[in-house]
Amino acid sequence: MKNTFKGFHNVPQDELEHLWKNDKTLFVFDANVLLNLYGYAKQTRDDFFKILESINEKLWIPYHAGLEYQNKRLSIIRREKVVFNDIEKNLAKIQNIFTNDFKQLELKRRFPKLSERTENLEKSISKSISDYKRSVLHWNKEQPCVRSHDGIREKLNNLFENKVGEKPVDQEWLNNLYNEGAERFKNKVPPGFKDVDKSNKNNNTHFFYDGLNYERQYGDLIMWKQIIEKAKDDNVENIIFITDDAKDDWWYTIDSNGKKSVGPLAQLQAEIYSESEIGSFQMYSTSTFMKDGESFMAVDVEESSIDDAKTSNSQPEEIKYSDLWTKFFENNRSVDHIRASSKISDSKWKNDISRYTLSPKTPFKNIIKIKKINEELERINDSIQDMQNPYYALEMEETINNLKLMKERLLKGDDEDDIDESDEYSLI
Repeated sequence: MKNTFKGFHNVPQDELEHLWKNDKTLFVFDANVLLNLYGYAKQTRDDFFKILESINEKLWIPYHAGLEYQNKRLSIIRREKVVFNDIEKNLAKIQNIFTNDFKQLELKRRFPKLSERTENLEKSISKSISDYKRSVLHWNKEQPCVRSHDGIREKLNNLFENKVGEKPVDQEWLNNLYNEGAERFKNKVPPGFKDVDKSNKNNNTHFFYDGLNYERQYGDLIMWKQIIEKAKDDNVENIIFITDDAKDDWWYTIDSNGKKSVGPLAQLQAEIYSESEIGSFQMYSTSTFMKDGESFMAVDVEESSIDDAKTSNSQPEEIKYSDLWTKFFENNRSVDHIRASSKISDSKWKNDISRYTLSPKTPFKNIIKIKKINEELERINDSIQDMQNPYYALEMEETINNLKLMKERLLKGDDEDDIDESDEYSLI
């Protein structure tokens, strides 16, 4: 029965070490694994590369994964640098409290002694900020810059030299795959059907490279077909695929005391087994790859590196700004049915956005949206609190109208401030 339904059977844990040490096992990497290196601590990158060096002769990357890495590399570097710009802005806000807010209180004239203590507080905080900035500068220098030498890419270039798959033979091959992909996506056949939204996102549906037209929504399918083709090689007996794509068009997940990944989808395993003669197909996230690599290849890996690389299969999904606000206003009637005692902080909005957690793996676009959402909510909350003050009572009607206008604007889903993640060539 197992041979008949092999797609439903994952590689047993006690066979994985043999798989790693088999000379005919191929370790295949998705582009996202390589791109995520730019967001890791230096120790994590060093440990990751130590594992790759231990299996150096068995590394391989599909052509399309390599192309996506090269396309998106500069955009990822830019986004990692944004963090340091935000730190500078936030530190400036702290210092502005003293130069602006405290100055308006005229403490020197009204409370001289308190003014002295305020000045001492400012000096103490300024010194702490200066010390903190030196630490930030250290970490900033550790991060690659779009104009600087990219040591990560150099290392990857050396490791994957002559270990990249062949490009598509011609445009006809791609066009036939797009036709097949349309049918697969309609029937929810993995992989890639979760990427169907890429077909109408910002009209950036495709890109050209080396004379070929690539449809973005079929990127995963192109890569998958290239992996299957490589699996037909006589020198390949097993495939280990490492990806940080946590969507359920790659992984079989089940909700059992929380969402858990069981392994690669049965449809994927069945397809690669039927199209090739390989004996085993295994999938890893970067974190689990590093954990087993440490164990099976006797490589020293810091526990912090494994944690740093951890990617949950319940990663925050793409936020649709207008949909989230629609849900917020459905659950909270404080804008349409406002009362002087209303308080946004007591409403359900925190539950509405709690699943969109911020972490080192949170997509940059989601971070921007979450920040915007919280800023808007604070504005609403401030307006409602103002109305509880008799001084503002006469302005209640105007405030309600303003909030309703804000609601209309938010529900339009105007995302013109979004960063275009697919604009690979914006910095070239």
